[in-house]
Amino acid sequence: MKQIITIQVGQSGNQIGNAIWNQMMDDCGEKLDEKFFRKGIPRTILVDNEENTLDRIRGNKNLSYYDPNNFVCGRSAKCLTFASGYYGQNDLFDEIVERVRKEQEQCDGIQAVQLIHSINGGTGSGIGAKLVYYTSDHFCDCSKINISIYPSKYENSVIYPYNCLLGLMHLNYSYNMGFYFDNDALQQMTENMFIYDQNYETYNQLLAFAMDGIYKSFRHNSQSNTNFYKIQTNITPFPKLHCYTVSLAPLFSYINSPSLLQVSKEIYSKRNQTFSMSLSQGLFLAQQIMVYGDTDIFSVQQEFKQTLTSDEVQFVRWIADPITYSVCPVKQKQCDLMAFSINHHTAIGNKLNLLQQQYRTLFQKKAYLHLFLQDGLDELELQEAEAACGDVISEYCCYNDYTDTTDE
Repeated sequence: MKQIITIQVGQSGNQIGNAIWNQMMDDCGEKLDEKFFRKGIPRTILVDNEENTLDRIRGNKNLSYYDPNNFVCGRSAKCLTFASGYYGQNDLFDEIVERVRKEQEQCDGIQAVQLIHSINGGTGSGIGAKLVYYTSDHFCDCSKINISIYPSKYENSVIYPYNCLLGLMHLNYSYNMGFYFDNDALQQMTENMFIYDQNYETYNQLLAFAMDGIYKSFRHNSQSNTNFYKIQTNITPFPKLHCYTVSLAPLFSYINSPSLLQVSKEIYSKRNQTFSMSLSQGLFLAQQIMVYGDTDIFSVQQEFKQTLTSDEVQFVRWIADPITYSVCPVKQKQCDLMAFSINHHTAIGNKLNLLQQQYRTLFQKKAYLHLFLQDGLDELELQEAEAACGDVISEYCCYNDYTDTTDE
């Protein structure tokens, strides 16, 4: 049995991770999957620089299924910048590494390490980046996965472009599967579902439901899907490009089970995306579709092919079969037939380009730069981060033109 170790970093990372474990516990019931759980305890390390979030998790019903030794909390001042997290938390980092090492020793074979965090703040981006390097060095033969909250258009921190660009540089260099979400898209989805209690807890529950739909495909040994590495191979045509988004359908419970055709159309709808980008502004490089319910893989392929004849959904032409399908007979509680997809789409390059422009606006004026320099960052690191982001943007742009390839 191949195991998965999870590290939750920062306030956002722990709140999201906690929502994911709640969702998985609800989904698994008493049959806890040994990939994620060790004798009923999640294989997770919970990290934050402040006690408030971890205390709330300790204080609720979930304490019974977390290892109390895996709560790692700092004692220093609030961590606002990437530099303060990356350069100024050595004692905290040593304790994290010790907990990761002990968790590793209790595994007989590790399939993946996953990092859950936000790239907007200092803890998630800075300590997260330090963990990225550590895990890439010490877990060489397994998948390295990040579940990252991307900045929304209503961020309450003016320095987030610096934090994000630095955090993304480390993720792009060292990790090989990145799932990106933003609260703008999650908010829009909850409104489309007529959920009017708009708060981060609701968004986290929706994100957790989406990720559980990904995990379930290999927890239950579905047709064609067995592990993260197989998914990674199918949807990563180029090693530098590994930024993915997730969509799900249907959003609503049907009185009768929705048809495969309905599901195949909805999953490409803008309102079903957990990341706010337009699928019409680029091309799919690859896609992994996971269907749950009483159906078979041949029927799924036939129905989705009908949807793919639409001009609204465009794939690169030089990959013969850019979509990989898996079918699992286990039904979702919410609906008899449901689909989740991992999308590798060039439009994410547009979002990175916007972030780069926001960074340049600050950096040209050297605005807030002193906050990073005083915590040990060299100005050259920011320039390197911008260049690394530019490389990823350029590569996505190379494959963004539908007419760029021919059958010659």
